[in-house]
Amino acid sequence: MIQMEFAITKAMETVLGNAYQLITKNDGLEAIDWLEKGNHADIIIADAAMPYLSSVDFIRELRSRPMFRHVPILLLSDLDQVTERSYYLNAGASDFAVKPLPKAQLKQRIRLLLDGAKANHQEIAA
Repeated sequence: MIQMEFAITKAMETVLGNAYQLITKNDGLEAIDWLEKGNHADIIIADAAMPYLSSVDFIRELRSRPMFRHVPILLLSDLDQVTERSYYLNAGASDFAVKPLPKAQLKQRIRLLLDGAKANHQEIAA
């Protein structure tokens, strides 16, 4: 799991505990570089307000590469507007949530995204 932004990272560590291995990156460029070096993420949790690379460009970069096309991306934002939600989902985000996200809801969304990705992988392999 890749997750960005320090403030969110601490909250994620508290919420997710030992259930997941968190790999944190400071920005989208660093995350893409890490992935391109052959590293793997089961899910990517990214903040909509990331530095250096817009979150939409980050999502589009990942989706343009076959090896990352099916990795679930949960995008977190401070804003809750229908247009923003549609914008990110149309860019390729798997899910969109408004921060702060209640612990139970965060865990549920991550589990659903991971289960969906596993089912999708099994369909592709069959």
